[in-house]
Amino acid sequence: MWYIAKPEKPNNKAVILIHEWWGLNEQIKRMADKLVREGFAVLAADLYEGKLTADPNEARRLKEEMKTEQALENIRSAVSHLGTLGFNPEKIGICGFCMGGGVAFEAATKGIKAGAYVIYYGRILDDEEILNNISAPVLGIFGGLDRGIPKDLVLRFRDKLRELEKACEVYIYDDADHAFANEECPVYNAKAAQDAWRKTITFLNKYL
Repeated sequence: MWYIAKPEKPNNKAVILIHEWWGLNEQIKRMADKLVREGFAVLAADLYEGKLTADPNEARRLKEEMKTEQALENIRSAVSHLGTLGFNPEKIGICGFCMGGGVAFEAATKGIKAGAYVIYYGRILDDEEILNNISAPVLGIFGGLDRGIPKDLVLRFRDKLRELEKACEVYIYDDADHAFANEECPVYNAKAAQDAWRKTITFLNKYL
């Protein structure tokens, strides 16, 4: 159900990592291990219950079959499990990529308590009533070439969060596409990915 990794030199902070629509694959586990090297305990959620694919059509099917509430229940369970390991919610970050970024957004707006939320090119909304439910800082990472999550929506999302006086950092990499931080994707943008990663670690250390 989960992939859990613990650092040799813990910083007493934890991150729940949420995979892309491919499932909990080796690429996401490598991301988890990168976080561990920064001192974070990591719990990588498995929203597909062991199913994996490298085929886009199959990934789309798995994503469509996944129920949002079931995914959120998985994240709630992850928060609870980390609690049994001694982590309070304010010391837990929820970080998702692509589909997982959308789940991180849902977690932020539907009452799953955490100390920070990180959304890598996940589905977002700019609805004031929904965004007003966010109770912890948000980091948003987006690609300017992403046709699925257009730049103007990201800017409205950022501006609305600021208007609501929510702590947020939102970055758009104009020369990067959707999934640009996944080194296994053809659109991988090393420069943008490395900068986004530095911003992510700084953000998590600041707010957790």
